[in-house]
Amino acid sequence: MDWDNLYIKHPEFCIKELAEEVVDFVPLLKKLPGSEKEKKVYDLGFGAGRHILYLARLGYKVYGDDISNSGKEITQKQLDKEGLKAKLGISDMTVIPYKHNFFDAIINRGVITHNTLDNIKKCISEMNRTIKVGGLVMTTFISTESSEYGKGKEIEHNTFVPDSGPEEGVPHHFVTKEEVEILMSSFEMMKLYHYKHKGLLKVGNYVSAHWIYFGRKI
Repeated sequence: MDWDNLYIKHPEFCIKELAEEVVDFVPLLKKLPGSEKEKKVYDLGFGAGRHILYLARLGYKVYGDDISNSGKEITQKQLDKEGLKAKLGISDMTVIPYKHNFFDAIINRGVITHNTLDNIKKCISEMNRTIKVGGLVMTTFISTESSEYGKGKEIEHNTFVPDSGPEEGVPHHFVTKEEVEILMSSFEMMKLYHYKHKGLLKVGNYVSAHWIYFGRKI
């Protein structure tokens, strides 16, 4: 997939509706020590910026990286329009370009499981490295109960690459509850639940299924 052309060719990916799990995560952010303007929150793979904008509106010190220049441009344009600030960059998700123990929280919604298992582990290691002790993480994983499971070419166990559609060529690693618990074992789990819905982008018999994880660095 050419991520830079994604939002031009497929404007339906410029989602504005907030993910419920991100909204549910905010009350936990509020409980962290300090005021909102002191808390550094990072959006790993911010896409078209819906959660960057949401967090900036709430007054947090917002940071984000994504692989798409067009996504960054869309997000920055909306930030400027609303008079909001966030530090945006371009980076592969396996390398977070910030120092150790920098962030108070990291959100990662619908991102890291578009990868091989090895790279997912690298992402999680980078999140752990860059979050302060006591800091919070929210991440989502594609469930094996998704209707997309098994479609495309299987390049490793439970990792499939679609051969058609807007996400053609992008790895999708599907996980079970047990795998989430293993992958996130470097954090203290606060909440883990399964969420199935019809999805924001597809119709018909499409079922979006994710594991939603909230954790704390210990």
